[in-house]
Amino acid sequence: MIQGKNVLVVGTGLIGTSIALGLTAQGLDVFLSDIDPTALDDALKVSGATKYTNQDILLVVVATPPVSTAKVIAAATKDHPLAVVTDVASVKASIFRELEQIGTTAWDRIVGGHPMAGREVSGAIGAQGNLFLDRPWVIARSDRTSADAVATVQELVESLGAFPVFRTIDEHDRAVALISHTPQVIASVLAGELMDAEGSYIELAGQGIRDTIRIAGSDSELWTEILSENSEYISQQVTAVANHLLEFVGALEAGNRESVNARLIKGNQGKDRLPGKHGSSQQSTAILAVRLDDKPGELARLFTAAAQSNVNLEDVRIDHSLGHPTGLVELTVTPISIEILKPALAAQGFVVIS
Repeated sequence: MIQGKNVLVVGTGLIGTSIALGLTAQGLDVFLSDIDPTALDDALKVSGATKYTNQDILLVVVATPPVSTAKVIAAATKDHPLAVVTDVASVKASIFRELEQIGTTAWDRIVGGHPMAGREVSGAIGAQGNLFLDRPWVIARSDRTSADAVATVQELVESLGAFPVFRTIDEHDRAVALISHTPQVIASVLAGELMDAEGSYIELAGQGIRDTIRIAGSDSELWTEILSENSEYISQQVTAVANHLLEFVGALEAGNRESVNARLIKGNQGKDRLPGKHGSSQQSTAILAVRLDDKPGELARLFTAAAQSNVNLEDVRIDHSLGHPTGLVELTVTPISIEILKPALAAQGFVVIS
């Protein structure tokens, strides 16, 4: 049980500070440590945690960059001989290999972890106590990890509103190469194309390009470390994507519309495989588009109308109309809710597009 245990978070970036913020909100005793005094001060102000001095610690969460994670884990097992030690790094195999090289012996207390949550905003300033709510959190153990240590980390994960997903170290690294690391590479490369583009092209940019390159704004130094630590699996995945892009190019150059359409359909089907809210299939939802005037109170009025119709909004996406005082709000709801919400919004004076 983590209740009543002193928790130490080492590393006060976005993830570490968000963990501290989420735990202090529940009344837990949380302590912070960081080699950067400025970052530590910022995190202490944001999270309400206490600066670590020499308190007895029974759970350590290592939230440092991947390049230093193994060393910090090894040090934590020595400095806190009774503590369970976990981490939040987005790579696992390289860290466990380095722990072997260091000669770590406290394997029963080491539990690999990776919350599948984040923001393109880095540092304590972007911390949110609900950052992990309803998000998967991978727990990756070695053969020598004790069941008690895993149970402690599982309780930590659940207390932050995330749901634990158990994977082997190899399964984790292969999975994140596809669903996290390769998208970062693709977004960064595509965004880089804008650097040499004509200014007149940039002026036409809509929500499609913005959605696709959103994560290109992530911390470049941190992502250099992440990508380098999982380079083997990422290289394999990026190569596969590159080959598929070249096949797409071949279909376009040949004027083969059937082949182009088949590849687009495959993309539709792949997108539908992603889990929706609470793990449900995205195929069980539909989208209702509403044109909204860009003025105070309109979004709140829209949400109120949906609530009064007893319709639950599964997701919301806003597509701003550049240069115009309107925007398009896409409401994701269950298909049956479309017929309820559409006339209700129209009655409130909203322009329903679809």
